[in-house]
Amino acid sequence: MSGSEEEPRIGVFICHCGHNIAGTVDVESVSEMAMKLPGVVYATDEMFMCSDAGQVLIREKIGEHKLNRVVVASCSPRMHEPTFRRVVEEAGLNRYLFDQVNLREHVSWCHMREPELATEKAKDLVRMSVARAAKLEYLAIKKVSVLPTTMVVGAGIAGLRASLDIADRGFDVLLIEKTDKLGGNVAKWTHLFPSDESGADVIKPLIRDVKKHDRITILTNSKVSEFDGYIGNFGVTVKNVKTEKEQKFEVGAVIVTTGFEPFKPEGYYAYGETPDILTLAELQELPSKEQLVKPSDGKPVKKIVFIGCVGSREPGVKGHEHCSRHCCSATAKAASDLRDSVDEVLVLYKDIRTYGKGHEEFHRMARQKHVIYSKFPEEGHPEVIVKNGKIKMKWYDVLAAEDLEFEPDLVVLATAMIPPDDVEQTSHMFSLTRSGDGFFNPEHIKLAPLTTHTAGVMIAGAAQAAKNASEAVIDASGAAAKAVGLMAQGEVEIESTVSHVLPDLCSACHTCLTACPYGAITMDETKDPPVAFVTEAKCHGCGTCAAACPSSAIVMYHSTDDQILSMVEAFLCPAPEAEGGGSA
Repeated sequence: MSGSEEEPRIGVFICHCGHNIAGTVDVESVSEMAMKLPGVVYATDEMFMCSDAGQVLIREKIGEHKLNRVVVASCSPRMHEPTFRRVVEEAGLNRYLFDQVNLREHVSWCHMREPELATEKAKDLVRMSVARAAKLEYLAIKKVSVLPTTMVVGAGIAGLRASLDIADRGFDVLLIEKTDKLGGNVAKWTHLFPSDESGADVIKPLIRDVKKHDRITILTNSKVSEFDGYIGNFGVTVKNVKTEKEQKFEVGAVIVTTGFEPFKPEGYYAYGETPDILTLAELQELPSKEQLVKPSDGKPVKKIVFIGCVGSREPGVKGHEHCSRHCCSATAKAASDLRDSVDEVLVLYKDIRTYGKGHEEFHRMARQKHVIYSKFPEEGHPEVIVKNGKIKMKWYDVLAAEDLEFEPDLVVLATAMIPPDDVEQTSHMFSLTRSGDGFFNPEHIKLAPLTTHTAGVMIAGAAQAAKNASEAVIDASGAAAKAVGLMAQGEVEIESTVSHVLPDLCSACHTCLTACPYGAITMDETKDPPVAFVTEAKCHGCGTCAAACPSSAIVMYHSTDDQILSMVEAFLCPAPEAEGGGSA
């Protein structure tokens, strides 16, 4: 049943969403209005349209009333549009003969103190959606093949775990690492909490298994220099940073696990003026000894100070406003361990957040061992002065309400996790967006936390945000499962709501090529004169090219001019039987 050539028979389903919508919007009134609209043969309101009962109702009414268009007014399409598309398909309709109205985020939540106006706005939106639904057209479901190889970029703990998971499931992996060693930051750490193992001991078995796996190709000292294609069919050029030699590969999916790097706190707390002021990461890399010694002269450390949130949670520092989450727990663990061999251990902090299950125990353990915690004010950081090889500190203790001084042998700065210095290059290479903290954005923080807006490209571990090793491993296995799911299918559906070029109208001005943010448009040189051509598997249906085209040569499937104008007309000129809207 296509529905495109038939007289529109539209069904409208208004969702209460519990109290989320119905608590503000008079959904019964909206349903009654919808029933009077042209082309509507059935309208109702239900408690939860996304529930099993709601889905059954839609399927039943499609058959009972011979509906060939469906409108659901509920929550964000980002959440349940795939659900409702599947429901109408199960009832025999093409998925693109469905339209969804967002009454929750766009109406009830933002107008909760104006229920009458919110109800009128809801009527406007439903009326516009019904007008658009009458113009919807059947679109074919398209698929592309998927090559059975995944490229993993970054060989830290997340990259290694993802590679091994994929290879163990019978698919090939191309593992790219820009340094000469596998293991990333974890391999450098002397202690991992809560197990208290060294990072090298934890990651060594993983590295061993990856190296001996016959389905994993490892390229160290290498970077991706070129990346093109679309989901299931990516073309990759990898360059060796030492030899400049390039190799070309074809892969079906990509997992970006580029991790993080510790913030180098130049300009903070006299860092760099003496080797006795170092970062927590640098402390982790010191040779393990029973007695901690000063890097400057090798003498035993008797007094040590940790300073938290160095470069983290600072609004004035671009890219470092985020909490790095691991620092408080790692500081507490390190302070607790060192207290056994050091006379005095102080932790200066502006806030304590022992993020993670069971991590509060590290803080308790440190306090039980008489590690001294001193809170300094948000705007009054400790002063650190290095003079004649000695370190002197001054700060104001908020809880004691007095100025304090101390002369430590060693100062350890718990610094932020920040993106690698080549994150901008990686972002452009794979068309990934970045959040305010500089890490890569997932497609959706809750619904799609491992996929990105570039179909076929996943992110995992600290490439997405500041995370500990355990979280990175969990992410990696999830991303690997996504990649395996794509490859196991052999082919994958691509979105049909893409742009299309009308060759007769194309003036070959190249405007669309520069406008497209996804590189989905090229010039078809086989035509004389050449015309623009859209690679549909790369197109995201954003409409930028259609808006930019001066010749109106680009049509957006599912968002045609006719469909959009019908919505405008329905809002500005409501049918007589539906008058009473127009508030917006």
